[in-house]
Amino acid sequence: MVYNIDTVKEREVNKMTTIITTTLFWQFVILNFINVLINTARSLTTVKGGKWIASLMNALCYGYYTVIIVITATYEMPLALKIIAVAIVNFIGVFAIKLGEEKITKEKMWIFNATAKVTTDNLTDMILLLKGAGIKLVYNEVVEDELYTLQIFSNTQKESEMIKAILNNYSIKYCAIETKEINRN
Repeated sequence: MVYNIDTVKEREVNKMTTIITTTLFWQFVILNFINVLINTARSLTTVKGGKWIASLMNALCYGYYTVIIVITATYEMPLALKIIAVAIVNFIGVFAIKLGEEKITKEKMWIFNATAKVTTDNLTDMILLLKGAGIKLVYNEVVEDELYTLQIFSNTQKESEMIKAILNNYSIKYCAIETKEINRN
């Protein structure tokens, strides 16, 4: 039996079109999207939440994941299409959650602690750059004209980015500590 390659390709395209337009395919996509939302929320609550909410989200997440495993295993659909659908849903879902998180996250105060082994001139330049940007800081000389400790206070993400850039420009290692939400009222 001889097959026309165009006919075989056409059948495959028709098969994919049929699968994508079925209710079952869209249920698969929606259930996976819900899974992504739950997993992302679980990740956020594990890092930022208390032990009860983190435990509850973990239980919900893995309980629901059992449904996803069963659906993925039993739904008759080419593996490549499952992979593509899940990848697209994951990208969109995580992006949407992170975008929402950015919109509702209040500004935090950050304290950058750094130990700077720089010349006095470099320290002066760095302090002038920070103070010129309205950034508050405290510094102490540890070893005369050689080693300094700095505490730099950031009230916004923009200030934090500026502080990081300045410290990196002078090859200064630092750690940043989140302190509290800033009351803007």
